[in-house]
Amino acid sequence: GSVGGVQYFSCSPRYGIFAPPSRVQRVTDSLDTLSEISSNKQNHSYPGFRRSFSTTSASSQKEINRRNAFAKSKPALRRSWSSATSAGSLEGSVKLHEGSQVLLTSSNEMGTVRYVGPTDFASGIWLGLELRSAKGRNDGAVGDTRYFTCKPNHGVLVRPSRVTYRGINGSKLVDEN
Repeated sequence: GSVGGVQYFSCSPRYGIFAPPSRVQRVTDSLDTLSEISSNKQNHSYPGFRRSFSTTSASSQKEINRRNAFAKSKPALRRSWSSATSAGSLEGSVKLHEGSQVLLTSSNEMGTVRYVGPTDFASGIWLGLELRSAKGRNDGAVGDTRYFTCKPNHGVLVRPSRVTYRGINGSKLVDEN
């Protein structure tokens, strides 16, 4: 559940996977339906990735039942964990700041926030990002104004709505004053 030293979620070792939204499907039915969906899907494999779940076998069904029994016996623990880590609880307490690691959604590139504030070229709050790869447009300067400093072609200034932080749209994590 961690990438680049930032923990996005927690799970048992070697059970977590990061997947693009296009590869994720919401399932609202029973485990039987989940089993049908898994067995009907073509087995896609990607280099460097190992699938940890394909269908529900009898032994894994016993494990699921055991986990469900444990979860039902500990409702207070489960409730406090889920509320403490929900995205909604982060929105009120977390603000984007210099040093925040964010995802630039338009290019699926990770970047570090190097500037938060107004610009000379447009109204409102903007974010200056230093991208990990040379897919930016500048070195932190736009026109005659330097907003931050980074390597050439690693910088970009974007509206907060163009980034996400731990799955939350950046526009919810800045003060628009």
